[in-house]
Amino acid sequence: MYIEKRILSIKDTQRISIFVSIVLLLLFIVLLFAFWNIQVLKCDYYKTLAIKNIYREIEIKAQRGLIVDRKNNIIAENRLNFSLFLIRKSIKDFEKTIKFINLVTNIDKEKILNRINKYKGYPGSYSIPIKKNLSLDKVIYIKSRFDEFPEFKIAIEPTRLYPYKRIGSHILGYMGEITLKELNREKYRTYNLGENIGKSGIEKQCEEYLRGINGVQIVLKDNLGRIQKVLSEKNPKIGKKIVLTIDWDIQEYIEEIFKDYIGSIGVVDLGTGGIIAIVSKPNFNPESFSGFLGIDEWNELINNPNKPLTNKFIQGLYSPGSVFKIVMALVGLQEKLINTSTVVNCYGSVKIYGRTFHCWNTSGHGPMDIYNALKNSCNVFFYTLGKKLNIDIIAKYARMLGLGSQTNIGLPNEKLGLIPTRSWKLEHLHQKWFPGETISVSIGGGLLNVTPAQVLLMISTVALRGNMPQLHIVKRIEENGKIVSTFKPIFKHVPIKRKIFEILIEGLFRAVNDEGTGRAAKVKGLDICGKTGTQPIISKENPNYERLTKIYRFKAHSWFASFAPRNHPEIAVVVFVEHGGDAGAVAAPIAAKIYKKIFE
Repeated sequence: MYIEKRILSIKDTQRISIFVSIVLLLLFIVLLFAFWNIQVLKCDYYKTLAIKNIYREIEIKAQRGLIVDRKNNIIAENRLNFSLFLIRKSIKDFEKTIKFINLVTNIDKEKILNRINKYKGYPGSYSIPIKKNLSLDKVIYIKSRFDEFPEFKIAIEPTRLYPYKRIGSHILGYMGEITLKELNREKYRTYNLGENIGKSGIEKQCEEYLRGINGVQIVLKDNLGRIQKVLSEKNPKIGKKIVLTIDWDIQEYIEEIFKDYIGSIGVVDLGTGGIIAIVSKPNFNPESFSGFLGIDEWNELINNPNKPLTNKFIQGLYSPGSVFKIVMALVGLQEKLINTSTVVNCYGSVKIYGRTFHCWNTSGHGPMDIYNALKNSCNVFFYTLGKKLNIDIIAKYARMLGLGSQTNIGLPNEKLGLIPTRSWKLEHLHQKWFPGETISVSIGGGLLNVTPAQVLLMISTVALRGNMPQLHIVKRIEENGKIVSTFKPIFKHVPIKRKIFEILIEGLFRAVNDEGTGRAAKVKGLDICGKTGTQPIISKENPNYERLTKIYRFKAHSWFASFAPRNHPEIAVVVFVEHGGDAGAVAAPIAAKIYKKIFE
């Protein structure tokens, strides 16, 4: 069996030839169109892609603005550091990359994966920050393996430097990586994940001024990604300089004398309302946050019962204790419920509404007028006054003097505190106000809660005879040596008669200079006026009172609110010591040291 061999005719040959020619012509037309599309129609598009392959835009990080004190001492500046970045699209072997990161950074695998996963919504070419503040030997080690690990990039970036470490940490605050939640806020719309922002203190409050403007470089690269030429460059612009009202010499001194205490101190220049010093203990080292803070370090900070990250000056809420007697004296005198002739006999306790209220001096003070009641901090005198008042009147004057509201000092996250009223208790606790509660409030107890900043504002207003200063911490903002904005002192008048302030001040003067409760604050020639406040944590009626008050956490808090000199006052100082015990023995002598230092 065989296949018969067919002989093509001339016509068949011609048909095949025409068919092949048509197919080749069509292929040629398709190729011609493709070349036309690439080289003519989409010329600009492919040219742009080609340029992108050889040209690169490199961001140059701007330095953050300086923070200086009133004498131009630099208290927050910048330094250059090496940072390690990862580019996902360049990864050859993912597991090998993770192991290498762990080797050079000591960051465990889970944390590395979490960090990479955090940027999953970003392009593969995005530089993911892995580790900041790399040592030079680590940089050399990583760079020597760039052929093996092209996904890594080393960049030199500015990072925050705090030359005084822990000193003033609650004033300056700290820097940290922006979170996804923060990125969704309008104020951070121009930021990218991985950037650092101010998280507390002045760093946060003045973020918009301190942040500089990044520069950019356009560079020519070869096929291996090496830079051949810098084609153009726009220099970064450093952030603005923040000049504070703080006197760093005074700040350092107070930090040193207060180093063994927990609490807060505030000092203000009464001529301007500018804050001279703020100390909150315990404090922290803001440079700890300059890199990527480990979870263990973070937990140690936030779980510390003494709350080192809390600025106790504006965020600590405490009962004011006997410093609140300042408010009570002003209320009683202004409302004409007492005068300089009013005398109350103190026998160590008094029975009001069927309950016995005790004076701190169980033996009694004897007959007390307003001057001596302030001098000796007599509870019975103020219990008796409290019985004549209702809580809403007391609250009105307390708020008038700055208690229970933000001072707007110029630091973020300031607490409000609480000055209770009848309506407040009914709304929040669903209970009516009982007259006996007013008696507790009259000596600074009960539901009262204030911050040391509010007490500083109150005593400043007293010192200035009713002129309430606007407390502030930023003196001015500068750019390239020129003033962008400056704070002008603001004073608001409180509607209490000047002669009433003079009566109160006489009592505060005696408390320090006439063997009163604040006598340990006396400094010869300074005419310091002040009020102590020893606020118990547990009641004296507790059967275990004597035993418990020997334990630190049950000791009373110590206050001392003061100013000097008596006439033409210049400085006000508030000292608050958590669980310090007797205020006259603890808080008052600390204030004396501060006045001596300032008036030297």
